[in-house]
Amino acid sequence: MKAVLVLNGDPPSLSRLKELGREYPVFAADGGATVCMAAGVKPQWVAGDLDSLQLKSLPEGWQILHFPEQDRTDFQKVLGHLPKKFDEYLILGGLGRRTDHFLSNLLIVMALADPIRVIFEGEGQEIHRVTPATPFEKELVIGGKLSLIPLNRSGGVKTCGLKWNLSDTDMGPGLQLGQSNLIEESSVKIEVSQGCLFVWIEFAVHGQISLF
Repeated sequence: MKAVLVLNGDPPSLSRLKELGREYPVFAADGGATVCMAAGVKPQWVAGDLDSLQLKSLPEGWQILHFPEQDRTDFQKVLGHLPKKFDEYLILGGLGRRTDHFLSNLLIVMALADPIRVIFEGEGQEIHRVTPATPFEKELVIGGKLSLIPLNRSGGVKTCGLKWNLSDTDMGPGLQLGQSNLIEESSVKIEVSQGCLFVWIEFAVHGQISLF
């Protein structure tokens, strides 16, 4: 079951958020609630220390989970209180705006349970977390760009559909990286046997539309 998480990074288009809000439950982290208000989407709740949001600005009836402690980010506070029934997180507003927030977001999802599928969606790009239990498989446009980003050691990486495919390759800091590969087949598959790998995909902003 999919949950949509709205963070306070570069905001998604309001039309995209409205579309997702009609189909999936939405949860907001602090300032992400502002985007939800603009899109007319009521989240299940808003969580965080609320330093980016004036409580009085929230519509009446919105549920607030206030966690003032500073040992967790607002993103972590949302993740820590999501119902266990969700096995896929689609994250909006998790990219851009502040590089430190973006890097922290990647490190945070690296620690999530393996069976949970995680996708960051931004304007013209996506980042997918690949683990042994959540391989990547997607129909993509031939000629597009794709990068494999191993922030830690990722063992047994296998790819299919790329110009430079890998077969049982170990990737990570000090090992092989995978920047700017090219998509040569419409069906792309990427899997790992150990660790966690991020797959970055570039889309034409006014061209390809991502399908979930």
